[in-house]
Amino acid sequence: MDGGQFAALLVKHDRRLLRYILTLMPRRGDAEEVLQRTATALWEHFADYDPTRDFFPWAVRFAYFEVLNYRKEWARDRLVFRSEVLEELIDTRASLDGMLERRREALLVCLRQLVPQDVDLLRRRYCSPETIAMLARELDATAKTLYRRLDRIRERLEECVSRRVASSTAEEA
Repeated sequence: MDGGQFAALLVKHDRRLLRYILTLMPRRGDAEEVLQRTATALWEHFADYDPTRDFFPWAVRFAYFEVLNYRKEWARDRLVFRSEVLEELIDTRASLDGMLERRREALLVCLRQLVPQDVDLLRRRYCSPETIAMLARELDATAKTLYRRLDRIRERLEECVSRRVASSTAEEA
């Protein structure tokens, strides 16, 4: 396998790997650093990867060890989880992985069903540095109006995701 195949696999799974790492580390910046270290370790060991097997579980093992290594470096920091807590988080994350992935996929479908103005508001609120006050001024609305609108959008998304997950679970049974 070559560098292009590695890059394709990493790009496909990097956000999921970051979500996994974020369940084990309290700070996003630290998690992104560990993701970079994980990518480096994956590249160094890519010759050992068996392409007949799923990439994500293989990559998660590297992420796990990179989290442990990072924790050792920063062990004096009060925000580093104790080993028992970390193990509990890992076990919990593993048991929830399938459900979280189904919810994420359902959310993507539900987001596509929203009107473009609602998607734009969500993006601007959660994916940009704009504050509600800034958005309110730009959209000529009050902050309270935008909060209510965001609440309604989140409620619709939660209902849609719950319905989709329930129907997919029923289909699997």
